[in-house]
Amino acid sequence: MLDAIDLRILDTLQAQGDLTNLKLAEIVGLSPSPCLQRVKRLRKAGYIRGFTAVLNVGKLAPSVIVYTRIRLSEQTARQYAIFETAIMKLPQVLECSLMSGEFDYFLKIIARDFDHYHELMTTMLEMDIGIKNHAMFVEVRNVKRSLAVPLEALVSPSNGR
Repeated sequence: MLDAIDLRILDTLQAQGDLTNLKLAEIVGLSPSPCLQRVKRLRKAGYIRGFTAVLNVGKLAPSVIVYTRIRLSEQTARQYAIFETAIMKLPQVLECSLMSGEFDYFLKIIARDFDHYHELMTTMLEMDIGIKNHAMFVEVRNVKRSLAVPLEALVSPSNGR
C-alpha cells in the first residue's frame, strides 16, 4: 500500500524525472538513503515503469499527429493478437488502445506530413493484419498534453470529484 510519502515521490518524479536523489529527498522530506530505497521499491513494485525525456517535436522536425480509428474484419482474440503484434513494430504509432463501441482500436500516429501518413496506412493495409476500415482525425492544435497521472484525484475517494 502506498503512503503519503510514496505519493509525493511519485508526484514529484512525474513533474521532474531528472532530479537527483538528494534533491528528491529534500523535496519529499526524507534523508537520501531512505528516499532511494523507496524509489527502488516503487520501481520494483511496478509503480514506476521508467524515466524518459519528453521531446519538443516541433523543434526537431515538421510533423502531424493523426488519430486513427480502426475496425477489424473479425473481433476475435486471434485477430486482436495479430493486429497488436504488428502495431508494436511501427514506431510511428505512439499509442494504440483497444476500444469498445463502433471501432476496435484508436491509434495516435505521428508522421512527417499527410503523404507519410498515407504511406504508413497503405503499409498497414498491405500487412494483412485484419483491418476492415479506418478513419483519420487530424490534430489541428494541441490544447493540453500531459503525461502526469492526477494521483490525488485517483487515490483519495474524497478528492477530485
